[in-house]
Amino acid sequence: LMQELQKVVRVIGKQDETAPHDTIMVLDATVGQNALQQVSVFGDMVKVTGLVLTKLDGTAKGGVLVALADRFGLPVHAIGVGEQADDLRPFEARDFARGLMGLE
Repeated sequence: LMQELQKVVRVIGKQDETAPHDTIMVLDATVGQNALQQVSVFGDMVKVTGLVLTKLDGTAKGGVLVALADRFGLPVHAIGVGEQADDLRPFEARDFARGLMGLE
């Protein structure tokens, strides 16, 4: 899988030398701290430039996002809070922090 990912990046780069412009990694919030390892491994293969965290509508509170931001410093572009297209929402740090602390 990782070699295929590298190949995709190479093929895109042949079409546009400046590509890829962004590589967004989508993470399942239910994996918890394993997300740190996933970003690390994928980051060794391709340059990850941002994150999307999904499945925040279940039991996962998304605390791993704090650890990801601290360790990798990547921007979080969106969060998923359901299964519909409208459930993918722009990430708002203040709202996320309030929800994480139970202040909603």
